[in-house]
Amino acid sequence: MKKVLTLLFTSLLVFLMFVGPGNVALAHEGDSGCGCVVEEISGAEKNKIVSNLLKSDEFKIERKGFKEVGFKWNGVNAVEVIYNHSFETMMIGLPVYNVDDTIWTAVFFDGVLVGISPPETH
Repeated sequence: MKKVLTLLFTSLLVFLMFVGPGNVALAHEGDSGCGCVVEEISGAEKNKIVSNLLKSDEFKIERKGFKEVGFKWNGVNAVEVIYNHSFETMMIGLPVYNVDDTIWTAVFFDGVLVGISPPETH
């Protein structure tokens, strides 16, 4: 039961971070509701983190699972990497395409898949 609650909470948190307002500074001000302090990682450090994820056995297993349910992965050009200082967690948002070509986000916390988030609807 604890794992289910943890998964639900983290999925909600990820959903709010990746699909919510595009201004990361909101989390610094505490306006996001979670009170988290996050930092977007870019440049060479981002490339190193993404490379380590793509080489991991966890990602290779999950990538096969993506294909089985109809998702396809088209590279790392739109990957988001965020470090959550409050929980000391590295979060990676990897865009995957559904069969209808909508972009979903596969979310990894410290290299472990926590879920796939659907696109934002208005």
